[in-house]
Amino acid sequence: MKPDAIPVDTIVTTAVLHHLPDFWKFAGLKRLAQICRAGGKLYLFDVVSSFDMNDYESRLNQWVKATGEKVGPAFVWEVKTHIREEYSTFDWIMEDLLERAGFAIETADYANEFMAAYVCTRKG
Repeated sequence: MKPDAIPVDTIVTTAVLHHLPDFWKFAGLKRLAQICRAGGKLYLFDVVSSFDMNDYESRLNQWVKATGEKVGPAFVWEVKTHIREEYSTFDWIMEDLLERAGFAIETADYANEFMAAYVCTRKG
């Protein structure tokens, strides 16, 4: 950050990080921590898997099926594209990335096994 820049109080990121491999997720989170004031808040909502990784095939198939039932077949294509071409992160990896980037996780809401919402505070 530039010496005369004023850090921000709040950052909101929604469905962005799943487009990046974990290496670049960390780089992005580290940059967010640099522009957030100490004690500032980060709200992050994204594709984060919280199921047993040994059961990935059946869980991904269930995600595709449930999406078709809830939202319709048009969005099934989006989910299949995500699985094939984008970068989901497991919960335990995302939590570590957030902590290492300089955030303390206040709440972690795993509404289903594929999406998560975090409220974090920028450390010290």
